[in-house]
Amino acid sequence: MKYFKIFAPLGLVFVFLIYAFFPVRTHKTVEITYGKSSVDIAMILYREGLLKSPLSFIVIHTFLRDKLEAGEYEFSGLVFPWDVYLKISRGQRKLYKITIPEGYDIYDIASLLEKYSICKAEDFIELANSPDTAKKYGLKTYTMEGFLFPDTYYFSKNTHPMRIIDTMFRNFLKRTESLRSQLEEKELTLEEWVIIASMIEKETGVDEERPLVSSVIYNRIKKGMALQIDPTVIYALKRRAEWNGKLTRKHLQLEDPYNTYYYKGLPPSPICNPGIKSLEAALNPAKTNYLYFVSMGNGRHVFSSSYEEHLKNIAMYRR
Repeated sequence: MKYFKIFAPLGLVFVFLIYAFFPVRTHKTVEITYGKSSVDIAMILYREGLLKSPLSFIVIHTFLRDKLEAGEYEFSGLVFPWDVYLKISRGQRKLYKITIPEGYDIYDIASLLEKYSICKAEDFIELANSPDTAKKYGLKTYTMEGFLFPDTYYFSKNTHPMRIIDTMFRNFLKRTESLRSQLEEKELTLEEWVIIASMIEKETGVDEERPLVSSVIYNRIKKGMALQIDPTVIYALKRRAEWNGKLTRKHLQLEDPYNTYYYKGLPPSPICNPGIKSLEAALNPAKTNYLYFVSMGNGRHVFSSSYEEHLKNIAMYRR
């Protein structure tokens, strides 16, 4: 009886510990916010039904003492306490598929990221438009605009904007490696190339038109003509937080370095993040005498070499 009184409680503790480490079958997403202690996290996981007892998580943490990462975690199937612990300590957060379309600018990307709670739009814009960020990556510009490659990415909620920028820029370098090797031969700087590609991207979504738009840009530059690219004016308005979705004649007179009606030459930086097709077209413009183009109203454009012909096209297609 004496030994029973001593060992019975120990036996109960042993049984409880075994029970505490039993797996649970679940399909649940749990968010661990910043600043939570290991005990707080254990209680959250227990309340969410991911642990038979919070004690199992605490025991594992007592021995391993790993750093526990805040974030959103997804669990599915038969889950053991150590599975839960390892996922959180390794920061294996739930990932969201985010597709950045070609032609999105920093403001569009920021809005999309905030929509999925990846990061705050204002934080992303601040870092992406910071000269210090561009300098960090060796760019001779003051913004990351143009160098955030449009593609499909996987990010977790509450990802630091700098990590997103880094991922997108490194993808730009990877995807454009063969094209960048041609820049010296074409007598273009990296920044000039991407600026031209960004204007092509915003002017047409038709692949066979991209080299034609590219030829118009180069031909006008050679003749010392203002480029008169409408999307550059729109970008100027977006930077000023004045874009309301409608471009007017008054906007074309805006004294802004991005306004290619007001200033000759290229704008100071890209006006969006172009895709591969536009980047290729910026390197290989079609051989034409075209100086003008006007929208036909169906997503395509008609091109012309003289102002008189251009006026006729305007009269025909704008009617």
